[in-house]
Amino acid sequence: MNFYSIIIYEIIVVSALLIVLAIRDLRKHGLFLNIHKKISYSIIILLSITILCAIDARFIERKIIIKNEFDFPITNLKIPIKVVFISDLHIGKYKKTAWAQKIVNKINAIRPDLILIGGDLIVNEGAFEDETQYLEPLKELAEKYPIYYVFGNHEYGMSGKTIDDIKKQTGDRSGILAEKMKDLGIPLLFNQLACSKIKNQPICIFGINDIWETNFNFDELKNWDKNIPLIFLAHNPDAILFYPKNETLPNITLAGHTHGGQVRLPFIGALGDAKIALPKEFYKGLNDWHGAKVYTSVGLGESGGPIRFWNPPEIAVINLKPQN
Repeated sequence: MNFYSIIIYEIIVVSALLIVLAIRDLRKHGLFLNIHKKISYSIIILLSITILCAIDARFIERKIIIKNEFDFPITNLKIPIKVVFISDLHIGKYKKTAWAQKIVNKINAIRPDLILIGGDLIVNEGAFEDETQYLEPLKELAEKYPIYYVFGNHEYGMSGKTIDDIKKQTGDRSGILAEKMKDLGIPLLFNQLACSKIKNQPICIFGINDIWETNFNFDELKNWDKNIPLIFLAHNPDAILFYPKNETLPNITLAGHTHGGQVRLPFIGALGDAKIALPKEFYKGLNDWHGAKVYTSVGLGESGGPIRFWNPPEIAVINLKPQN
């Protein structure tokens, strides 16, 4: 049992015990909670809400998949293209084959024209098993749709406080993942440009290696025909900070990594620290960085602990549309 699960269970048990004690004292004449019944009821209600929130965070919300769909106008686009973007599946430690199949079923219902995966497909937090075995359902997508992926930091087993502090390792399994994805028929974009026709519409995707691994470059961008729309696929939204200043900006950047903070509170936002240099509003959703449009997915899995709050897993559906 991990640290976060222990905290959640303690919150549930302590809150339940306090409710029992509050109800007991509420019924005893002369005690404070009996005299001040409004305070008693307020305490009981507050503790009950706390229990419900803890149960939701640990057992309910992390098992929900929402569809976050929006339209995005693009120049040089003649016909609409439906792009599904998923990231941070973190298959293995907390979610296995059944979760991967659930993702596949959801995507099949959407019927996209293109699927892009933004890295961190496996957890790789010290587990000894081959977590890539649980990705088998993704083969179904590769047989139906154009699909590409990039590596995230978890493929390399990296974590750290900043881009300069990324030496903590749980083991480099990028090679193992690459072999599995090759078997599944899903191409890796490793600092590569992939251009093809989708619905007879030319479109390019440039996928970069995870920036925490440091082995990344933009050399292949020189082969991009600027008359063709470009999607920049990265794991970390900070990748836009390294985008060449002398290059035309991509039409949209798709990234993950942050999990949206994984735990969010109303009016406060993300509690988790994703160690990114961009402002915290870039933890989720569509944002603008000096003219570059960056969409950050909250992801589909969890890292550190199997909890989510006010921030369910998502499949992003980006409807690319011709700009009038």
